Amino acid sequence: MQEIFLLEIFFLSDLLINILTKMALAGLILLITWVVSKILGGLVSKSVSRLGRQVAQQIRRALSWLVWFIGIVMCLGQIGLELTILLVIIALGGIALIIAFRDILLNMASREAIAIYNPFKIGDWIQVGEYFGRIIDINLISTVLVTPDNEIMHIPNSKIVNSTLINRTTTGEIRIHVPLTVDNTLDLSYIEDILIEVSNELKDDLAVDSKPEVRVVRMDNRSVQLELLLRINNPAKSKIIVSEILKRVKTRLKEIKKKISDKNQ
Repeated sequence: MQEIFLLEIFFLSDLLINILTKMALAGLILLITWVVSKILGGLVSKSVSRLGRQVAQQIRRALSWLVWFIGIVMCLGQIGLELTILLVIIALGGIALIIAFRDILLNMASREAIAIYNPFKIGDWIQVGEYFGRIIDINLISTVLVTPDNEIMHIPNSKIVNSTLINRTTTGEIRIHVPLTVDNTLDLSYIEDILIEVSNELKDDLAVDSKPEVRVVRMDNRSVQLELLLRINNPAKSKIIVSEILKRVKTRLKEIKKKISDKNQ
């Protein structure tokens, strides 16, 4: 009986030592996981900081989750969890990560597609749906544009790949039409002079040896619809030029109306 009792004590002590050893190893794995997570998080934050603070935080968080997931799986394996259960946990964890970061992964894959097909480059003027601007950066997540109003716009790379894209940075001259409706009481010859004068102020954007033309499109009892025809060098700047001409012309028309009003008084 004494020998059986001693054997049972020896078996229990051996089992206890084995359990404590596994728990100690599991704790060591978790400690190493925490250290690795901190070190990798700091390195990743520095390397992807150019993508923006929020994107860098998301990538750092994703990497931290991945490191902790691997560490926990190793702990469960150390404790003695069956291989089949471990594989199921790994598969479910992988699916969860893909779902959680599907937008980021999709944008990164779209960035590779853009690099392969190369539909545009930095400095080009592009239009994606209702968005229009000049490209100033192409990163892993988005393509950055500056609009004609000097606004910074971030378009996800996946949207660019899945949308109709127009690259307006082409060579060669094009003709643009600048519509303008004025009061029929104004002197048309004077309005024409204003249009020609404003056009000449933007001569750096006009095609060489081209001359602005003014046409009357429609007339009625109240107004006259005019059209200024210009040939420009860069098609991408057509909207900017039209906007600038209209702004300057309308400013001068207001000055004319004010002078007429002051004179009548």
